[in-house]
Amino acid sequence: MNKKRESNRIKTKMDRQSILILSIFGAIIIAALFRSFSFNFSQIPVDISEEEQIPNELVCMVNDAFMGIEQIPVEADGKTYYGCCQMCVSKILENTGNVRYTTDPYSGEKVDKAVAFITLKPGQGKEVLYFISKNNMEAYLKKDEN
Repeated sequence: MNKKRESNRIKTKMDRQSILILSIFGAIIIAALFRSFSFNFSQIPVDISEEEQIPNELVCMVNDAFMGIEQIPVEADGKTYYGCCQMCVSKILENTGNVRYTTDPYSGEKVDKAVAFITLKPGQGKEVLYFISKNNMEAYLKKDEN
């Protein structure tokens, strides 16, 4: 009986050591991934003004976010859209939730994201707005100032 109890005690001690070692290893991997991602995101240009047109390829058109790096091009209905990951690519291809289109915030008209005039949303960091034209964007910003 004592041998069995001793064996269980040693096994429990080894299980605790394994868990501790795996936890430390996992924390190191998570820290390395965080450092890698934070480095990549720190490379996003921050000098784009709210009045400046953003190139389509730098925008995830599913998340409506300025990404600062070239996104994955997606051909659909003869136009090119952009997504940041395979899930976004699928949503664009399937047009899930009518994701290829949005509403011009100035005119209220439907706008195709592939041909829109894209700018940063004022005061929102990386969020973007889609306009039918540069004139609509300028009118929107003037209206927003008043």
